[in-house]
Amino acid sequence: MNLNAKKIYLNGIVQGVGFRPFVFNLAEELNISGWVNNSSHGVTIHAEGENLDLFYERLLDEAPPLAKILMARSEEVPYSNYGSFEIIQSETLQEADVLISPDVATCPECLQDMADKNSRRFQYPFTNCTNCGPRYTIIRNVPYDRAKTTMSKFPMCQSCSLEYQNPRDRRFHAQPVACGECGPKARLVDNSGQLLPGIGIEQLTQGGILAVKGLGGFHLVCDARNVQAVSRLRRLKERGGKPFAVMARSIEKACEEVVIGKTEEELLRSPAAPIVILERKHRNANSLPENIAPDIHTLGVMLPYTPIHHLLFNGSYDFLVVTSANLSGRPLIYTNEEALVSLQGIADYFLVHDRDIYHPCDDSVVQVIGEVTVFFRRARGYVPLPILIPSSTIKRPLLGVGGDLKNAFCLAEGQRAFVSQYLGDLEGYETMQRFHQERESFQRVTNIAPLSVAYDRHPNYQSTRFALEQVFPKTSVQHHHAHLVSVLGEWERQEPTLGIICDGTGFGEDDCFWGFEVLYGNAAGYQRKGHLEYLPLPGGDMGIKHPLRIAYAYLKTLLSAEAWQQTKSLWKSFSQSECQILDRQLEKGIQVYQTSSAGRLFDAVSGLLGICTKVTYEGQAAIELESAAAVFFKQFLKEAGTNKKEDLYEYPYEVRLEGSEYILGVGPLFEAIVRDILEKVPYGEIAYRFHRTIARAIVDLALKFQVEGPLVLSGGVFQNKLLTETVLLNLEQTNLKVLRSRALPPGDGGLAFGQVLIANEVL
Repeated sequence: MNLNAKKIYLNGIVQGVGFRPFVFNLAEELNISGWVNNSSHGVTIHAEGENLDLFYERLLDEAPPLAKILMARSEEVPYSNYGSFEIIQSETLQEADVLISPDVATCPECLQDMADKNSRRFQYPFTNCTNCGPRYTIIRNVPYDRAKTTMSKFPMCQSCSLEYQNPRDRRFHAQPVACGECGPKARLVDNSGQLLPGIGIEQLTQGGILAVKGLGGFHLVCDARNVQAVSRLRRLKERGGKPFAVMARSIEKACEEVVIGKTEEELLRSPAAPIVILERKHRNANSLPENIAPDIHTLGVMLPYTPIHHLLFNGSYDFLVVTSANLSGRPLIYTNEEALVSLQGIADYFLVHDRDIYHPCDDSVVQVIGEVTVFFRRARGYVPLPILIPSSTIKRPLLGVGGDLKNAFCLAEGQRAFVSQYLGDLEGYETMQRFHQERESFQRVTNIAPLSVAYDRHPNYQSTRFALEQVFPKTSVQHHHAHLVSVLGEWERQEPTLGIICDGTGFGEDDCFWGFEVLYGNAAGYQRKGHLEYLPLPGGDMGIKHPLRIAYAYLKTLLSAEAWQQTKSLWKSFSQSECQILDRQLEKGIQVYQTSSAGRLFDAVSGLLGICTKVTYEGQAAIELESAAAVFFKQFLKEAGTNKKEDLYEYPYEVRLEGSEYILGVGPLFEAIVRDILEKVPYGEIAYRFHRTIARAIVDLALKFQVEGPLVLSGGVFQNKLLTETVLLNLEQTNLKVLRSRALPPGDGGLAFGQVLIANEVL
């Protein structure tokens, strides 16, 4: 008998996902003796027996579904003659190097337990096992053991302890394991703190607004079919026109309201359970009310992903509005104490519980664009998964602080980069405090203590000010360069590459506001090869809230005096004094900033068409413009047929060479749009033609450069499904391969990753 011994080291997401019981059962099957444990470096196995090669092979091939092995190695060690295979106590080393699983939606087996009247977890709102439940949001430190989570204050009862210690049980070492006897408790209270029976189903049915403590924070919840409740929630939360997300009882129910393809269904049912942006079906009397997502053709939908959500759907409703509980401009509320104080006057009732949240984490938001899942917000279900960069090595621990909008920071070392959950906009004091809180706790989870910081060169960003206060080396990174390199890093590309970056704003090297940029470069540097022509933005960042003023400034600059006279009827909503102020601003250059922003271009057209003349949430004007275009085009195809699509001509534009840069001129485009408006062409048709024109212009710009390799498309404007898919369709006729973000948002949520890659090269 040839008995050998091996020490096996596995790193990745191998803790809290049922990996050790998997190892235990596989060892028993193959008659392997020895032990397995968790360590600060992952999972360590001492294996003895005849089938060690097969054992090692099956460890990698048959790992549990939530496990993700990033490193595996084995070495021969002395034979110790173990009599059996055991799971031994975790060891904690000074240097931790282990990945934590994201939070995972409730699994089918746990749902069966909740539905079984004979189960001791019947309708228990905190049911979980190694295949589901909270992970990242409850962990204080690594390794992932109960003592290092917020479950440490709940000693297990005898029954739970037996499950926890039994390697053949699916709750073996599930750190949040609990039951009604020993685990967290939920309670329903009213505004005065009085305890009420139930969990809020009756209150929701009657039109109440319920604050519900979930996995990563509080949600505000109401019956989605109750128009009055939705309107009241929108008013009390000061939501403006921003769409609400809805939670559907089931895929089948969701299909009554939205179009769900195969990929979208897989996303909805996935362990991450994100909000998926979907096209609404034709509205009728039984459809969800318009005020859930006013003036747009899409709806953000998710399925229940916690036991509490599933219990709430014991009510008669099929859809609930489920929106993050935060006051306007402030971070997500996640403690009972803050919710009971800050949500007074918004929520009628509070469904709270005593399992603390350590890492507040919003819902993730995705949309399928051009057959690729595009992140709008990367958070619950995906964080803290790393971005792997095997083709690069981060030479010293780095922090990228991101930008001020849709902030997410990045910690990187070696061949891993960890991008934090979406934190929000850093303009407010509270969100900046949340940034500091999460940065410190994220360092413990990732075991990365940065020795250098990368930041956006915008001088007025809060994140920039923070970076400049640090004592260690600092690297300033141009905004759109970071967008380009972020995508290259995801695709492990290091060679210089052409990219077209379209977004709302980014501080340029010439101190203008960039945003429609043709760049050629990599992490080592870049050249600006082209851009949208500079146009005046009255009021700077504050002016963004008034798209019609932007349109006024653009047309006053671009049109001839004669053509300008024909636009007088377009400004009837402005008072005479308002026009005089704008004229003086433009003439004297008072609080007027030059911008090449694609986002502002979309805003101007949206305002000009009267689609959105006052912005109440970021990106509103462009989102509503896209919806108008998409709705028109769908109706056009229905009535005219696909073969008539070419009847929708594109507007003219010019691409001119100025020095070494190609400039996209939009004077002819606006002249044609004004002509169509005055001729009463439907605004949806104008909006569609505009999208088609910009898509064509992007491709024309890309083809001006005879460069080898792919084309990067990045920036928040490429979250526009209609525009992006039209660009991709046009590019099919060329030999250009396209690289887009796939693990991070193309918008500012992906900036920090690009920043650390650039800083790594600079340093």
